[in-house]
Amino acid sequence: MKRIGRTVIIWLLGCNLFCALAAVERPARFVSAEEVVAWLYRDFGWECFLAHSFEEDILCDQPQQVLKRYFTPQLSDWIVRDRAYVEKTRELGHVDFVLLFGSQDPDGVGNLRIERLPGTDKVKVVYDQNGERDVMELQFAAVETDKGWRIADIRYISGESAGRPGPGFSLLEILSQPYK
Repeated sequence: MKRIGRTVIIWLLGCNLFCALAAVERPARFVSAEEVVAWLYRDFGWECFLAHSFEEDILCDQPQQVLKRYFTPQLSDWIVRDRAYVEKTRELGHVDFVLLFGSQDPDGVGNLRIERLPGTDKVKVVYDQNGERDVMELQFAAVETDKGWRIADIRYISGESAGRPGPGFSLLEILSQPYK
């Protein structure tokens, strides 16, 4: 019972924080690599709590113009291509996980930390899950474009997944594979 009470309190605090952040207007262009990643989590981080309730609003199902706010044209094209494959074949595509958490079941995520890796255009995101520290690390490769900073790739460092290359995997690597 204590756990349910804590969960409700955490959820309410999260809702209050989300409402406060929602009042902040998104910039016309992202001025740093950290900013584009932070805004992506601000706008779609709720998926780790409520994705099963709002499946049509999840990041992967956004129109291409929304994806291009955060991602390079190449990466947004690959995401749209994967979605089209799923819609056409009714089979699983390459993206069978929540993009922002590298997991099919990101419940219990907390203590999200976002920081730019010194001397690079990479932004590291680390989070805890269900009381375990540093469960997953994601590295966002960002590029500066004429429209501001965009995410060119996401590398999921922690946690091997069956059938995925190496100890971590890249979103571009996954999306560029042929369909079976």
